[in-house]
Amino acid sequence: TGLIFIIEASETETFDVYYDDFDASGTKDIVLSYYNYGEKFPVRGRECSSQQMPAIKKKFEDYASFSTATLADVYTQQALDESLHYEVKSFASVYLENTPDGFRITKLPVEAQTSSINAIEVDDFDQDGKLDAIIAGNLHASEVETPRNDASNGLFLKGDGSGTFTPVEARKSGLYVPGDVKNLLRIKKGGKEYILAGKNNDSLQIVRWERKGPEPIAQRMPQ
Repeated sequence: TGLIFIIEASETETFDVYYDDFDASGTKDIVLSYYNYGEKFPVRGRECSSQQMPAIKKKFEDYASFSTATLADVYTQQALDESLHYEVKSFASVYLENTPDGFRITKLPVEAQTSSINAIEVDDFDQDGKLDAIIAGNLHASEVETPRNDASNGLFLKGDGSGTFTPVEARKSGLYVPGDVKNLLRIKKGGKEYILAGKNNDSLQIVRWERKGPEPIAQRMPQ
């Protein structure tokens, strides 16, 4: 999702996922939680939580009582301890390098942390002998309680060959791929190279990539 998100996670205050049949309805439920001042609270509010488990409305008859309830107050500590449990310690978008000593994790630049990344294309786009990356993403489909991720307009990341990527702003790279991008595909036709951006509930965007000079030039084609 990137670091600029409504919820944060760290080594000491994780984002937690619990999975179990909490209300004994015969259907497994997913419960999400976050830390606030050292205590765990449910991510979903009373409305969304009770849609999943109607008994919550009876246990907490108004929004005020639910607003101060911890995760254990809502689901009981015993039920949480007996459930399948995963912890998320970071929402950062990262570069993973497979080294002889194991995977090395490097956070991408802050410019790449503005939204979720759904598609990545890797190549030596500027023909300097080092691999670069083009990223795009966003997530427009979200619940009413969760703002959508829509801050990304695509980004060209110039690689230095050692695992470090430098963002190149749109006015230099020419890359501008906004919207709810779900996939990128590179094609060649007539000796020219194109990047196709598939978006949710939107038309296909075509970007012509010209390898000129020290920085590539992307030209957005009519949709």
